[in-house]
Amino acid sequence: MKQFNNLPKLSVKPKFRYLKHSLLVIAFLFVLGAGYILGTTVTNGRQKLDLNQFWQVYDIINRRFVGSVDQSKASEGAVAGLVQSLGDPFSMYLPAQARKDLDNELKGQFEGIGAELTQKDGLITIVAPLDGSPASTAGLKAKDIILKINDESTSGMIVDEAVSKIRGPKGTTVTLEVARPKVSDPIKLTITRDAIHIKSVDVKMLDGNIGFLEIRQFGDDTVELVKKGVAELAKSQPKAVIIDLRNDPGGYLDAVAPIAGQFIAPNVVVKERYKDGRTELIRSTDVPVMPNTPLFILVNGGSASAAEILSGALQDHKRATLVGQKTFGKGSVQDIIPLKAGAALRLTIAEWLTPNDRQISKKGIDPDVVVEGDKNSDSDPVLAKALELANK
Repeated sequence: MKQFNNLPKLSVKPKFRYLKHSLLVIAFLFVLGAGYILGTTVTNGRQKLDLNQFWQVYDIINRRFVGSVDQSKASEGAVAGLVQSLGDPFSMYLPAQARKDLDNELKGQFEGIGAELTQKDGLITIVAPLDGSPASTAGLKAKDIILKINDESTSGMIVDEAVSKIRGPKGTTVTLEVARPKVSDPIKLTITRDAIHIKSVDVKMLDGNIGFLEIRQFGDDTVELVKKGVAELAKSQPKAVIIDLRNDPGGYLDAVAPIAGQFIAPNVVVKERYKDGRTELIRSTDVPVMPNTPLFILVNGGSASAAEILSGALQDHKRATLVGQKTFGKGSVQDIIPLKAGAALRLTIAEWLTPNDRQISKKGIDPDVVVEGDKNSDSDPVLAKALELANK
């Protein structure tokens, strides 16, 4: 009996072990097959990329060019050209110094003129000058098209090349020739570079018990500063809050949801649609500090990217009234992918949509209340209109 009873025990164990081995073999074959397919796809993709002409030119240069070839620059130039061939103004190869400069900008510290640039319809275009920056003081405006940098034409120039020519040490100057919408003749501006220290958030109370929150960019410290500022404003129990996003060129998309969460219950803030058709919903999760306080958001043509996401989300949820002018129209998401030697690839990986599925690329967001005119030392018609609405 014992032997018989033991037989099943002896037979179960080998069957179980055999099953495990079978699963491992199947898994191995699956991984091997998937790897083969992936490898074949990548290889086929590379084979379609004809580099014969590249190597032909490279060999000719090596044999006949009177100077020497800088291998590092040649390699970077080839990579930059590959990214530029995508035709996407927001995708670019960032050499080590450019990557460092970008990191410093989002930390709010760099030397230059203080303006965000992009390439729009092949033209080097100002997204927005930072408030109080040398660019702003000299009179540079959002949507200005840079025609020349120190008398050098920007025709055929890519954004990172333009940025490297405009940026420079504190105290030095750069002269820009710009074309401005509705102005017939080009405008020449000589700008003295300076150390730029961006305070990303400013909070204060205005007359009439109106709270005022200005977000200049979505950087490293922005979420923390906004939360602190909103908590301070809430103590005064303002009858309305004005959020100023004018000339805010954007920054970290991850900062938007927690900021929106100060004003709306947990909900969708933005949708990201990827190449494979997958859509990811990004939600706010915070308990709102001001769930019912009337909100008025100031926008203009320099409000871009993350600033547009926040504006679009609060507008879609009928939580805020937008006042000012149409926003810039940047509806894509970029990822910073580290490369060797401190370089990086800034690549557009998705398009973003507002909670109501609005696409804003090249369209921008229309304000609820249109007000023309820019802020200057004497007047601010957009803020004046928002105050008028808030006091009602």
